[in-house]
Amino acid sequence: MKKKRRRSRAVPSEVPPKSMKEKVASALEVPLSAVGGTPQLLLSGNRELTVEGCKGILEYDEDIIRLNLGKFILRLTGRDLSLCTLTEDTAVVEGYLLSIEFLT
Repeated sequence: MKKKRRRSRAVPSEVPPKSMKEKVASALEVPLSAVGGTPQLLLSGNRELTVEGCKGILEYDEDIIRLNLGKFILRLTGRDLSLCTLTEDTAVVEGYLLSIEFLT
């Protein structure tokens, strides 16, 4: 006598729709950051952080720096933090970085 196999039904997962930037990046086979609009962070050890896509400074202290990145806020904590360079869309923070947080 043959046993009947039970077929497991796959539950469709909810996938959020892709944005136009995600579709373009996928079609061109490039990273999403190459399409633009996404903040970029370049961390050199725990002593220097370059933030591209910075829209403004929300808080500035030697222990805490909060930067507006548009869709979220970047909160840096550490010791002897200083904003050594600030251009139209780039900020360079130096000091002893202890944490990097993304706040919504």
